[in-house]
Amino acid sequence: MLDGRRVRIVDLIDAGYLKPGDGLYYHQRIGEPPHEATVTERGRLRLLDGREFNTPSAAGAAAAGVRAVPGWSVWRRGLHGPTLHQLRQQLLKSVADEVSADSELPTPKDDLVRRRFTFLEDTHAKAAAGEPTSVTVRELITLWDLTDRDRAASAQVEADLANHNLTTAPDFRAVGLDSTVRLLQLPERRVEEISAAPDEAETKVAGAIDEESVDIGLTLGNLLSEDLRLAWVPPTASFEEVITMLQINDYSQVAVLANQYTLHGAISWKSIAEAKHLNADATISDAVHPAQVFDYDRRLLDVLATLQENEFIFVRDFDRKISGIVTAADVVRKYDDTAIPFFLIGEVDQELRQLIVNTFDEDTVRGACNSAGIGFKSLETMTVGQYQAVLASPDCWQQLGWPLHRAQFVKRLDEIRQVRNNVMHFNPDPPKPIDVAKLRNFLRLIRRYRRH
Repeated sequence: MLDGRRVRIVDLIDAGYLKPGDGLYYHQRIGEPPHEATVTERGRLRLLDGREFNTPSAAGAAAAGVRAVPGWSVWRRGLHGPTLHQLRQQLLKSVADEVSADSELPTPKDDLVRRRFTFLEDTHAKAAAGEPTSVTVRELITLWDLTDRDRAASAQVEADLANHNLTTAPDFRAVGLDSTVRLLQLPERRVEEISAAPDEAETKVAGAIDEESVDIGLTLGNLLSEDLRLAWVPPTASFEEVITMLQINDYSQVAVLANQYTLHGAISWKSIAEAKHLNADATISDAVHPAQVFDYDRRLLDVLATLQENEFIFVRDFDRKISGIVTAADVVRKYDDTAIPFFLIGEVDQELRQLIVNTFDEDTVRGACNSAGIGFKSLETMTVGQYQAVLASPDCWQQLGWPLHRAQFVKRLDEIRQVRNNVMHFNPDPPKPIDVAKLRNFLRLIRRYRRH
């Protein structure tokens, strides 16, 4: 619960902060009767109409007839008792105190957990007082001893933030590592009235506020660099001003903005040439052509067709300012960062598969996988984890006959597996050069010994 796991209602029951049969109340509007729910033996919330929900958010949304409610903040134990979030904080503090008391010789991980808990507790207090803390994404994730954001890492950070009723603005997953985010309280309300009780899909949306980690994929914000601010000109700019800006920055196009929030369009070398070709006396307005702007957290896959057609789009940040541009060349560079390790991983996989198929029979492979607690179907469908299980087996390693240290080899293979998972899950942060070097060296090593 102090290291990336969301606190559940059942945790509060196990710790004695709630008990089955307790009444919970949600005051949606002043002067109206509160919504009621009962805590069940299974740690669910049962509404008066009999419907049961796994999460406070889903129960709150269903009771209120809205799409989204931060359930931990709105449900109280008793009519005027503590909120579920306050009970959650009491539980987390007791766990942190217990960790401190039990650690005679604290490990670096113990120290990191306590430092993170203290930071999040202090940050929540500041956010509640209207003084949110600002940090870069890179600084934030170092509290979890992370250097990039794969799916598991993002889920861990998100869970710990949610346990302290915190969120980031903008979303820390949808911007660059050096972007600054503010740590805010989860909103007291996110209500969009609906005419009927929410169906299963709507309940899932409601729960997503502070119950589930939602994979957002690669976003436009992930492609923007904090070092490069958007270059733009006002609609009153002259041709000389625009051309100078394009040349000194080696740009192909520039935004035309009335202000930081209002896009008039774009001017490019192509649009200037077309305007002057049609009319030698053309004005700057004749060279402005339409351009599209998308929010920073928009998935890249959703705008690829637009990028292919227009070659560039503009990006609006969390504060609604038009602050960046993404070009087709940016996308090519981003996918190139992923393509090289992707191809290297594919070659490592092929080499390992051929090594195992040519060295061991299927029964030997199945036995090694079963001993490691891993299922096995066939040699043709093996995964990196299964390769690892086979090569970690002392008997298999002896049969292989390579004059290498088995534990070091298997440890590096496990590191390769983690790099593979990050690449295959389209981690928004590209593989580090050291990881690409590991792939190259490991591939070279396998090929060297396979030849012998």
